Amino acid sequence: MSGTDVCHGYGNRFLGILVDLDNTLYDFGYAKEKACREVVQAIGVGTEDELVRFFLFSPYGVESPKAIQSFLSEYGITDPDTFMHAVKVYTSAKINAIKAYPGVPETLLKIHMAGLKIGAVTNASQKHATERLIHIQADDFFDCLVTPDNAGMKKPDPAMFLHAASLLKIQPHQICAVGDNLVNDIRPAKEAGMCTIHAEYGNRLPPEYSEGIVPDFSISSFPGILQILGL
Repeated sequence: MSGTDVCHGYGNRFLGILVDLDNTLYDFGYAKEKACREVVQAIGVGTEDELVRFFLFSPYGVESPKAIQSFLSEYGITDPDTFMHAVKVYTSAKINAIKAYPGVPETLLKIHMAGLKIGAVTNASQKHATERLIHIQADDFFDCLVTPDNAGMKKPDPAMFLHAASLLKIQPHQICAVGDNLVNDIRPAKEAGMCTIHAEYGNRLPPEYSEGIVPDFSISSFPGILQILGL
């Protein structure tokens, strides 16, 4: 863990945290890959990597089931029943594969018991974000959940973080923002005036795409935020 002078020694000044969800509280990349693997096994065509790419490059968004429809069409499969079955397999496998990273529930509980506010800022839909927090049994810890559905904006817009701060009724400089993605999480939070913590353990962004962004702190596991918060 390392820190800059911006936040060093100010653990007791923080009144709240904002966390990303996917790949910060749980390994969403693994869950998505496992779900894609189960789909291709159930349908009997294509590969896991192919279906993952269809999701990543889908013009409808990385969570749209239309990616599965496009994938099936590539193999000449247009039967609605097959499509619906594939979506059912994917949806079930994905949520079942989502597991909280080690120490996440315990760390959130400690932060909550210390009286700090906890908010989430995510590009997942309201439905998906809520479902995942409930699944890892963490939904009760959150004082706000900011998504594109209720905020009308998406990361990396710094306004999304400022909106969350207003909901928590905390000044931006009194907030630590935690996320795995340097571009979507760390840079906009810094621009919003928050202390930033990079969740290195969940980072899947190649170094060449980090755009030279430097967080205030980096942690190798979620419980590492406790020391930064002075807890």
